[in-house]
Amino acid sequence: MPVLECTPNPGVAVVIRLTSGVCSDNLKYMSRLMFAALASLALVSSQRAAAQRVAGRDLLDFPLGLLAEAPALSSQLNAGFWSPATAMLAPASRAAFGFAGLTTPQELGVQLDMLAAAYKVRPNVTGSFSIVDASVADVLRTDTDPTSLGREISYGTTVASIGAATTFRRVTVGAAARYRWGSADADRSGAFAFDVGAIADSVFRTPLRIAASTFLFNPSSSSNDASYFAAADYPVIHRDSTAMVRAGYSMGHTEGRGTESLVFATGTYQRVELNSGLAIVNEFGNVTQRWRLGLGVRRAGYLVAIGREAGGAGIGANYQFLLTRTIK
Repeated sequence: MPVLECTPNPGVAVVIRLTSGVCSDNLKYMSRLMFAALASLALVSSQRAAAQRVAGRDLLDFPLGLLAEAPALSSQLNAGFWSPATAMLAPASRAAFGFAGLTTPQELGVQLDMLAAAYKVRPNVTGSFSIVDASVADVLRTDTDPTSLGREISYGTTVASIGAATTFRRVTVGAAARYRWGSADADRSGAFAFDVGAIADSVFRTPLRIAASTFLFNPSSSSNDASYFAAADYPVIHRDSTAMVRAGYSMGHTEGRGTESLVFATGTYQRVELNSGLAIVNEFGNVTQRWRLGLGVRRAGYLVAIGREAGGAGIGANYQFLLTRTIK
């Protein structure tokens, strides 16, 4: 069990994604679903002067539920967590739910878990819900030497999200309201966020896809540092429904932390899915390269997948497990 000297620091970073707007009757329905969240954000805006940073945001830098996928284009888990637009279900699907878990080496001791569900509230409107919990284990209280003092220091965060997505022609848009709790030792605080996302499935009459989204965005408060994501991919191999390979590029920026670039490829052959990507992370002036791999199998409406991300600075790899169920 590692012994760490910890000075609680509630400073955090936040991820944000930007998107374009599309007008339709379904968007009017979505706006009613999100009304309560907007009202809450208005209340938070009036208390801007009293805002403080919420602890644990750095734990959400791990790609939970992303098996070498671009955050703005993720499709294996219909959670809408990284982009509200990705919660949109396929026309033949009625509902979906799933679980994702990520664990890091003992040196870090970080564990992340997500439960998510999506349901078609209208033929062209999908509602989504997710809850994510991230925490660090074995952080012991110390003084001037490695001897532990009393109980462990708690450090973690929980994010609850509710959203909606719709498709207009070849553009899918989504919005989500979120609330995040954070704890660092005795410090407890929380903050609202409101995110949007969009995916264009065909650009200039080509199969090129582009996407952008926000994550934990609150323009009236500094409680969360924001991140912005954009991505594009193109089918380099497309053989009916039996085989497809899409290659693409994703980029993201997190305020106060740094940037991440991801060159990725996602392939499907019958029931098997294989994802691979190279992430180049520039964080606090340090540049690291991390290979990401994902392997999944679909059968009878289920997807079972595992993922691996290489660690940096001599730390071991991160692993995650994903299970989803789609109901027709």
